[in-house]
Parts: sequence; structure tokens; C-alpha cells
Amino acid sequence: ASGCDVVVNWGHDEDGARRTAADVQAAGGRAVLVHGDVRESSTHDRLVSTAQDAFGPLDVWINNAGVSVLAPVIDTSPDDFSRMIDVNLLGTFHGLRVAAHAMRAAGTHGRIVNVASEVAVQSFPYLGCYGATKFAVVGLTQAAAVELASTGITVNAVGPGTAETDMVLAERRSETALLRQDADTVRQRYLDAIRANTSPRS
Repeated sequence: ASGCDVVVNWGHDEDGARRTAADVQAAGGRAVLVHGDVRESSTHDRLVSTAQDAFGPLDVWINNAGVSVLAPVIDTSPDDFSRMIDVNLLGTFHGLRVAAHAMRAAGTHGRIVNVASEVAVQSFPYLGCYGATKFAVVGLTQAAAVELASTGITVNAVGPGTAETDMVLAERRSETALLRQDADTVRQRYLDAIRANTSPRS
């Protein structure tokens, strides 16, 4: 609706990606799909080349992929933590690096946005390992913002609060099992915390 054409990357949900593309087109934009794993640098190279071939120089890049596991730090498996690092942090690094190089090469004063989280600035129980990856995203963002400022490229992070995405609903199922509370009670605690602007687990 603001005039952007969009390359939509998807890893496992092609139907969801097609719905997103349809929403873009309904708002007046153009959209193309790319299937790839954000943990691989080659995926980001392909996203940039697809954007350039379809729409011209790259203006905006959003690193949005994320995974989480809700568990106490000491009960989080090394494999789960490694996956969160690979997707949340390494995936963001790959996207940031590839996008910045493309923007500099084209002389574009581009915008790079990294999706962090509210837990990137305030630790919550049972999301310590996930939060650690998002704290790292904020650190990476701050460093890149300083380094790229002179080129006219801005780098920012946003920290969304709780919304009922598939990932958050999976976290809630884990939380109901961990705390042995029913789903409605856990959901109501989140709603109360949002209204009071506090942590739902404080």
C-alpha cells in the first residue's frame, strides 16, 4: 500500500507465502516468491538477484525469519539452541551482509530492518536462549548501523510484543505444559500483561 514491490521468501509454508503475495498484489504491489533456507548465505544471494531482476535496485530488506523454543535455559537442548542461533542470528547476519553489499553497489540509500523481539531488551523466564539470540541481533544491528551510516544505509531493529502467530501459539502450548495451567489462563495472563505493560511471566 506504500508502494513497495515484495520478494517473499518461504522455508516450509508455501501456501502462507502465496497468501502473503496475494495480499501484496491486492494492496497494489507486485510480488514474487523464493524458496530457501535463511541459514544459508546462498538463499540471500538468490533473494537479492530475484529482487533486482524483477523490480530493479534493492531499497528495503527485512530480516524476519525466527524460531523459538520455550524452556528453562538449563533444559534447552544444545540442538534447539543451535537451531535458534542459526535461524535468528546467522540468518539475520547473512541477510544484512548481502543486502548491504547490494545497496552499496547500486548506490542506494537503503533501509535494513531486523526483527528482534521484546525479549531482546528484557529477559523473560523460559525464553532465555531465544532471548540471547535476539539480544545478539540488537548488537549486530547497532554495529552495522554505525558502520553503514556514512553510506546512507540505515539499519534498525524492531522489537514486537506478543501476537498470536504460529510460533507464539506453539510457545503457549509449551508454557501450559510447563506450568500445568490451562490455555485460557495462560492467554489471559498475556492479555493482562499487555494492558499493564508488564512481563506476562513476572
